[in-house]
Amino acid sequence: MGGPEAISTVPGVDMSDLSNRKHEISQQLLQAAEGIGFFYVTGHGLPQEDIDAAFAMSAKYNNLPEEIRARHVKDKSNAAYILGWSERRVSAGRLTHGMLMGLDNPRMEGLWPTEEECPGFKKHMLEFMHKAAKVTDDIMTCFAIALGLPEDYYKEPMDPDAIDCQTAMYCNHYPSWERKAYREGTLRRIAHTDFEVLTLLFQRQGETGLEVCAGKDTTPKEAMQSGLWVPCDPVAGAITVNIGDALQYWSDGRLKSTFHRVRMPRKDEYQGDRYSLAYFANARATTLFQGPQKKYPPITFSEILAQKKKYRKSFMKLGEDEMTDEEYFNFQKNTAIGPEFDIAANAAALQPAV
Repeated sequence: MGGPEAISTVPGVDMSDLSNRKHEISQQLLQAAEGIGFFYVTGHGLPQEDIDAAFAMSAKYNNLPEEIRARHVKDKSNAAYILGWSERRVSAGRLTHGMLMGLDNPRMEGLWPTEEECPGFKKHMLEFMHKAAKVTDDIMTCFAIALGLPEDYYKEPMDPDAIDCQTAMYCNHYPSWERKAYREGTLRRIAHTDFEVLTLLFQRQGETGLEVCAGKDTTPKEAMQSGLWVPCDPVAGAITVNIGDALQYWSDGRLKSTFHRVRMPRKDEYQGDRYSLAYFANARATTLFQGPQKKYPPITFSEILAQKKKYRKSFMKLGEDEMTDEEYFNFQKNTAIGPEFDIAANAAALQPAV
């Protein structure tokens, strides 16, 4: 038996003229999602000037004095899906930091910067998130069509205006490593899958480093040993989209949640600041995830989080912030986090007793 099937490139789908090309686009999206699980979309209707303005606001927040950002820090004693500001650093410098924000519901209480701290941040980012929600709705409508479901199948469960909507967006800042030394093989973000429904990733031209494990149906061990990593660099005018664990579950395993990572820049590459905006489209807290074929039993997002937390505890003896540089480097080198819940165990739960 061979290893996982290699896929050499990340496909692109043009979504322009969606109303007249809906079924064609639906099939193209399905093919991409069943294959590598990552794809670029163009013709999505979100103006580049709005994306650029969101990046500018993200940079404005992420470059505030540290004592201000610390007022919005994550409460790590809370649940697995924690909003607020966080960072990860090694002795040579900070690898990444940023703000994970939800929509304007009770989960964000006390976490928004004030107008005095970062004027316009809350208003602007909420407006941008709702524009990203429209793109998400278009893609999810196409998936519903391709899977033989009613067009509005995902609309109410993923309503961004619902008070219990779990959608969030991460304003990533990977600080410059110009004139800094780092160990070869260090990652800015370790190999993982996203546990949400769908991720819309906004990248800036020239700021590379995102890689996708191009082995279809790859296991965590294979992700770290196969070497089947392909670049997923920014494409002008395109949004990078990937399937999350929850949608893989929700589609009876047809749509693929894929391992990806962010590597450090090579010596001959741009070494400066890298920014990205990761819009994690999610369902409402009470939504039951179960595919049309009922391959797996129904599960709520809260239960997904509980399994995620249990899964991480099973192999993480120390928190990332408690590790030495050497421990963290080895953790990066040997770990792929995902999927964040046990699909096999959930499938077994549906089997009749013998």
